Amino acid sequence: MGRQRQSKEAKSVTALEERIKELERALEEKEEELLRLKDELRKRDQQLKDLHHDVKTLGAQCITLMKESERQIKQLQLLLSLAAKINSSLELRSVLVSILRAAEEITNAEASSILLKSGEGLSFEVATGEKADKLVKLTLKRGEGIAGYVAETGKPVIINDTSKDSRHKKEIDEVIGFKTRNLLAVPLRLNDEVIGVLEVINKRDDEGFDEADKSDLMLLAELSAIAIDKARRHEALQELFLNSIRALTAALDARDPYTRGHSERVTQFALAIAEELSLSEEEKKNLELAALLHDIGKVGIEDAILKKPGRLSPEEYELMKTHPEKGYSILRFIKQLEPLLCGVRYHHEHYDGSGYPAGLNGEEIPLYARIIAIADIFDALTSDRPYRPRFTEHEAIRIMREEAGRQLDPEVFEAFMRAYEKGKIRAQSYQDEV
Repeated sequence: MGRQRQSKEAKSVTALEERIKELERALEEKEEELLRLKDELRKRDQQLKDLHHDVKTLGAQCITLMKESERQIKQLQLLLSLAAKINSSLELRSVLVSILRAAEEITNAEASSILLKSGEGLSFEVATGEKADKLVKLTLKRGEGIAGYVAETGKPVIINDTSKDSRHKKEIDEVIGFKTRNLLAVPLRLNDEVIGVLEVINKRDDEGFDEADKSDLMLLAELSAIAIDKARRHEALQELFLNSIRALTAALDARDPYTRGHSERVTQFALAIAEELSLSEEEKKNLELAALLHDIGKVGIEDAILKKPGRLSPEEYELMKTHPEKGYSILRFIKQLEPLLCGVRYHHEHYDGSGYPAGLNGEEIPLYARIIAIADIFDALTSDRPYRPRFTEHEAIRIMREEAGRQLDPEVFEAFMRAYEKGKIRAQSYQDEV
């Protein structure tokens, strides 16, 4: 019995030990599984962290891209708006000034300048800033300075510290009394030919000019070169047209030896008065043509009347009085001359309403006509006529002063006097002596 019990106990212990070992093996397996799970969790956690970082980085990149896109859209809208302003005028100086304003606005610069090719060098055509008036009198030789380098190579240049760049002409700063800290210069290119250089100077912040500024200014320069070329062509056509008008009026004046050069002098006097009245450039151009053409109607007057060596008879005078209407009839079909025809048609109207052809009075008379009337009378009084010698300037002014408020507009007469006192108006006799 005892042995049997001992044997059973031994078997029980053995079975128990086996069970314990099984449990230990199972525990080890669970521990290994747990370690694997922990390792997997750690990897997943790292992946989540990496993914979060990537999402964050991508979000930052998206924000940066959105901001840059918004900046580019705004800059493009601004460039298109500025391009429209630049192209709104065909007057070269106005176009150049508009370009400078646009360049400063898109780059946040303090000053700017445009240099155009002239012969073998570059000339400062327009500039902004405190010393602009001194700058536009200067020229650069071929390849000279940063602008010369840009014109020669056709490459844009950013210099954010001019003291470290040997190409910068410090002498120009010394001459005009201006400090150039940094600048951006780009070529003005037309059909693969560099016609000039556009510069912006001194960035308003402390960061200096960057690639975005260069890109924007290059785009503006492309638009500007086209506008400059268009304005130049228009200016050349205008000059050709004006010279043709001058030749025509000179030929007309030459029909009568007493009126030779009359239209040209009346034009000079009229423009001097216009300066005192602060007329716009467009108004002055119209006035110039009106003054040149004011007597064009005399082409329809017989030489016997124009060249008569004495005073005209009442009948002849009535015929002579038709020349303003004849001039209007000749020119009225030329659409481009419409704004100035009033100066041709009404330059013999009197301020008190006693003139011709319409009997207008006061400010019913167009301003161009009131200006031409005074210029016309001054030249007539100070020129020889077959029936009398010329009056002196002082005698002519005395007569005109008496007519101010009657035949002549008193305010325009005062503008005439200001121009005369400044030496802008001189009689034919004075000009001949000089």
